[in-house]
Amino acid sequence: MNHILLLVYDIAFALGFAFYLPRYVWRKKISVSALKEKVGIIPLRYQSSIWIQVVSVGEVNLIEELIGKLRQLYDYPIVISTTTLTGNRVARKKYSSLAKVIFFPFDITIVIQRVLNRLKPKLFIAVETELWPNLFFSLKRKNIPIVIVNGRISDKAFRRYKRIKIITGQILRMVDFVGVQNRIYEQRFVSLGCAAAKISITGNLKFKSVGLSDEHLAHLKARYSKLLRQEENTVLIGGSTHNLEEEMLLDVYRQMVNCGCSVSLIIAPRHIERTPQIEKIISSYGFRPVRLSSMEGYVPGERCVFLLDTVGELAYFYSLSDVCFVGGSLIQHGGQNILEPISLLKPTCFGPFMGNFKDIEDIVLEQDAAIKVKDVSQLKEELFRLVSDEALRNRLRLNCLKVFEDEKLSLEQNLELILRCLK
Repeated sequence: MNHILLLVYDIAFALGFAFYLPRYVWRKKISVSALKEKVGIIPLRYQSSIWIQVVSVGEVNLIEELIGKLRQLYDYPIVISTTTLTGNRVARKKYSSLAKVIFFPFDITIVIQRVLNRLKPKLFIAVETELWPNLFFSLKRKNIPIVIVNGRISDKAFRRYKRIKIITGQILRMVDFVGVQNRIYEQRFVSLGCAAAKISITGNLKFKSVGLSDEHLAHLKARYSKLLRQEENTVLIGGSTHNLEEEMLLDVYRQMVNCGCSVSLIIAPRHIERTPQIEKIISSYGFRPVRLSSMEGYVPGERCVFLLDTVGELAYFYSLSDVCFVGGSLIQHGGQNILEPISLLKPTCFGPFMGNFKDIEDIVLEQDAAIKVKDVSQLKEELFRLVSDEALRNRLRLNCLKVFEDEKLSLEQNLELILRCLK
């Protein structure tokens, strides 16, 4: 890439960071330790390593088997970088014994050079689609292979990349191999300038059953099952909810309770730093908010709404529930991953805004393995049905199995791309 263009990019990136930093601090989306690592101050020094970049919780979870295979095959230390605070917390919890976890550095030349000198990667693996001009240019200059696994380009990202196709094409030409989820994504990569010979359709790593610790699940069941199922309640969970979705869910829940339904509600916000805000919302609907981490606020006999305020335990509480709603989908956010509850054979519903997971949505709906609602009114209707109709819940459970029978894991195919570079 043109050195002048990269210099302009450096300046623009630095100015953008300076502008947004106060907002990130205010919203608690960055910490002092994260900021240090993002500017390249990391406590690592290797002679060689494998560097894997993921964005947030979803990508952190899907690389579990990939990391296991790499540990079996190679002695190189593995470094996982994450973009978000939540993703970093989950990665440290899951992989502290298998890999070093850091925050993804700012894509500024001097920062990238410092991190590369520390990590000395033999290979850089980007999960899904992470295109960083300075990083990719620096990797290519050092002859370090770049592989994209589980590649995808959403509709929104595709429109954005097309506007800068000249730059995107130059970045993609530096990539050695791209494993994409389906033919649509293959066509998008080609149209943006990636050579077709570099691309393989390797399927979707997300189509796998969630790996839960039997010991931890048993612990949570012993602690919470009796509490959640008092009076033989059906347990409803709203997972990965975003702003405004909690109000929608609480409005439906209040109507359920007023109609005499025996239901317990768990709200699991996507961002746990919103917990104090959500507690106020719960109280405004006439319920007592109860944090599951400490059971703070629980009063037997009072109408409670439980709040999951820990990181990395959502799948466990999906497992403890009877009916699941997956958030980010009733507002124009683009959805969250619906495969977690479905892989646990849980009757699941979600809203109309699933642009970031369109391919997954299509497969799930084709198998009639979940319910899509168009608005909060239909959400109310479907949740009433799911809570009261056990036969419907059983039918959905059986259909959930079909999703994972038809979509086999593509671990081996993605791994093959990595092995080509490491041989």
